[in-house]
Amino acid sequence: MNLAGRLESVFSTVALALVGLASCATAPPMRVASDLANPPFAWVDEDGTPRGRDVTMMEWLADRVGRQLVWERMPFDELLTALEDGRADVVCATLGITPERALRVDFTRPYFETELAIVVPAGSAASVADLEGRRVGAGAGTTSERAVRSKLPGAVGVFENKTGAGTAERLARGELDAAVMDAPAAAAMVAESEGRLERLDVVLDAERYALALARGQPELLAALDAALREAHRSGLGDAWNEEFGASP
Repeated sequence: MNLAGRLESVFSTVALALVGLASCATAPPMRVASDLANPPFAWVDEDGTPRGRDVTMMEWLADRVGRQLVWERMPFDELLTALEDGRADVVCATLGITPERALRVDFTRPYFETELAIVVPAGSAASVADLEGRRVGAGAGTTSERAVRSKLPGAVGVFENKTGAGTAERLARGELDAAVMDAPAAAAMVAESEGRLERLDVVLDAERYALALARGQPELLAALDAALREAHRSGLGDAWNEEFGASP
């Protein structure tokens, strides 16, 4: 190729790069709603910066789909409504896939699979049968509440936290006899209790986390699915789990 041809090739490459940059610059930001209150998946540090396994994942995904990432922090029970009324494009909040939620939003492929666990004060219960007639707590509007209602019909479900205390404290002072939560949260709570709490040797239900999208975003849904598939195949998902101690 002569000099003129080489210059033309270089100019063409630069022009294509500039077009790509302009496209990214003009694309609307991807507004991601989350409570950012579930370490090791997502939390806010002392400087107000989002951190965690899912935060790192969303930063990578935003880069892969060419969108600026903007976090919209709000209570968990407002997240799906935020999608429906246009305040957010995506929810990332260790959101489990359920048939009821699928009627309201679109889900990506699952990005993390775990299970629902039961935590009790050490020595207070040995099986699910021991929870008959006892107070079992779970977050309102969560898959844990759904599991208590469907899997523990004989228990007394407690889904409101009128005192605002943490689950471990509520178990310690007898406000709750047991609590249902995702396995990673259960493992962390038991480890921090120094023997005061334990997990029952039972899997209450399976849990699959996915991103939720507002209806009518097929291109973004397809792009996120493709990127999540790539992260799984390349081992990135496992690397994020290891980095933040997010064991299934």
